Amino acid sequence: MKKEELKHISTNHYRKIQKHLDRIAKEMDGEEIHQLRVEYKRLRAFFRMLSSSPRVKEEIKVSKKLKQLYSLYGTVRDLQLQQERIKEAVKKDRGRINPYLDLLQTEIGKAEPELQDILSKKPVQESKKKTNAGLPEKFLKNDFHRFVEDKWSSVYAILASGHFSDDNIHSIRKHLKDLFYNLKEYEGKEFRVLSASIWKGQDEKFIAVLLDELGAFQDRCTSISLLKAYWIKRVALPTKKLLDELKQQWIKEKTGMKRALVKKLRTAIKLV
Repeated sequence: MKKEELKHISTNHYRKIQKHLDRIAKEMDGEEIHQLRVEYKRLRAFFRMLSSSPRVKEEIKVSKKLKQLYSLYGTVRDLQLQQERIKEAVKKDRGRINPYLDLLQTEIGKAEPELQDILSKKPVQESKKKTNAGLPEKFLKNDFHRFVEDKWSSVYAILASGHFSDDNIHSIRKHLKDLFYNLKEYEGKEFRVLSASIWKGQDEKFIAVLLDELGAFQDRCTSISLLKAYWIKRVALPTKKLLDELKQQWIKEKTGMKRALVKKLRTAIKLV
């Protein structure tokens, strides 16, 4: 791909990010926030791939303000999803759980002033100008294959270590996501050829399902982390007891999810 094509791809991602931001400005819609973050991750993965080329002297990164925006909206989305999870898990004793739901809503509200401040500084335009200046003159198929092998080397290193911490499982997901997103930048015959060679004996459908399962595990980790001890201490005893019980249930579910994921990773991805 030549520089103009690289610029076209990044511009398209920036355009979609701005579209979602414009919609979120009217209403803090959870699905729009999710799509915004997916588009940001695709753009970030694209720049990671380009930065792996020997023709790129300095890593291409989005602007600090856009990264802050992504992080803040991530916090908001995590809190929104936690509200949904709690409502789904506690259907009968809703009155006992309302204080915690209100606490989550208060935390969402705390993010809004900083979000508005960053948005007023036009972070998308700023980031686009910054990253356009760092794009290489071209990105070759050999560069792509090198990027693919580097990502798989990182995955293999974790598998070989046998150390399946929550962070390492999340790292595997990020490496595979980078491959999954960047493969989508290619089209037609080129896409089919690359897709056949990238997944180390598996197909794209298998990887998509695996990524969904890894994502569900990460969501469970987040849901547990948001049952913070210092938050729970702020609610009445009946609510605290209910949340403690729910936390133990989710920890048990997380343990089962991790066991199944580790088995699948070890079976499906063969070390080379």
